[in-house]
Amino acid sequence: RLRVPLAAAAALPRGTAEAACIVLPMPAHEEFVSRSKNVRYLPGVDHLRGLAVLIIVVYHGMQQIRVQVSGGDVFPKVHDPLSALVVEGHTGVTLFMVLSGFILTFGADRAALSYRPYLRNRVLRVAPMYLLVLAIGIMSVPAAFTLSGFVPYLTLLATPPLAFATFGPWSAVLWSVSVEFAFYLLFPFLLAMLQRDGVRALVRVLVLMNALRLLAAVTNPHTIGQLSYWTIVGRLDQFVLGMLAAWCFQRGYVRLGRRSGLTLAATGVLLVGCALWWFNAHGGFFGSHRWRAVWPPVEGVLWAAVVLGYVSATAGVAGRLARWPALPGIVSYSAFLLHYPVVIAVADRHWHLVDAAVPNAALLTVLVVFPSVAALAALGYVTVERPFMQRRVRYLEGPTTA
Repeated sequence: RLRVPLAAAAALPRGTAEAACIVLPMPAHEEFVSRSKNVRYLPGVDHLRGLAVLIIVVYHGMQQIRVQVSGGDVFPKVHDPLSALVVEGHTGVTLFMVLSGFILTFGADRAALSYRPYLRNRVLRVAPMYLLVLAIGIMSVPAAFTLSGFVPYLTLLATPPLAFATFGPWSAVLWSVSVEFAFYLLFPFLLAMLQRDGVRALVRVLVLMNALRLLAAVTNPHTIGQLSYWTIVGRLDQFVLGMLAAWCFQRGYVRLGRRSGLTLAATGVLLVGCALWWFNAHGGFFGSHRWRAVWPPVEGVLWAAVVLGYVSATAGVAGRLARWPALPGIVSYSAFLLHYPVVIAVADRHWHLVDAAVPNAALLTVLVVFPSVAALAALGYVTVERPFMQRRVRYLEGPTTA
């Protein structure tokens, strides 16, 4: 609720003021958000979710519109870190996965977690919009439907290089939900290890996963790029690094003020750009060099530094400065699932606002893709996501005894 000074209410009818203030309903912004019953709200997390989906929309928009309208390479060589963030914008998925580990651990750090209500909440959060997009894909591309191709979408196996049905642009990003939900299944056990043994438990997980990926790179080097990018074998490091960042934040192992936090976050983003510049120059997305086995934690560490720095810097921020930048993050899940069909719909029109390929793709992305995705994502959030999210329950039972 919002308190307004009495002087501002002088024109209202008698009897409406009480003491030194009048009580009015909250702005619609607050009603737009569905708050968790388990995790204290951190506006910085939603700001970074918005950044992640922005990177991904720019990445796919610039890539697909440029290639389909004007031709050229899907992953051209870049000459600076900023271009690398655009051309190799798949890094936004890494930021999402680091954020998942961070926010779950931030909420459950010193609590005992009840597994069944926890899973109920995860299903309510992820499944409704996912199933809606999947259903539209199936009905839009019925010729691609087979039972054997459909089952992986419900069994967390809809990730390359495994075989599963593809339903045009509607299924292009659904693979990430399989990986994300696998994280959710593992999280209570990873949390118990962290609460019992501390940081060294998750460090062992990181060492093991990197050793196994290096072994896979030796035994079958041609698939190490796919293994590291598409599967939980490659992505688990990034989720775990998010957990470790939350642990450091909650336990006070890293204490950052506003200025030092923003400095760390900005430095992290710059280093991500530099790392992607190097990544692009040494084979890029389609490369299968053995170093791809250890790339996931490199990318994950840099984004974890960004998350730790930015969340520390914005932890005490309130008001419009916190609320309005959070809106893209609040609708980021719907935006992520729906943006690719919008991008392909625009690319298929072959519009030319200007002759040059890159500026044309940039203009179409900003002027057409952005507003379309924003409107669809807000509608999807209000209509599908939020009603189910409001049915979530508390799954944290109090201080852990581990």
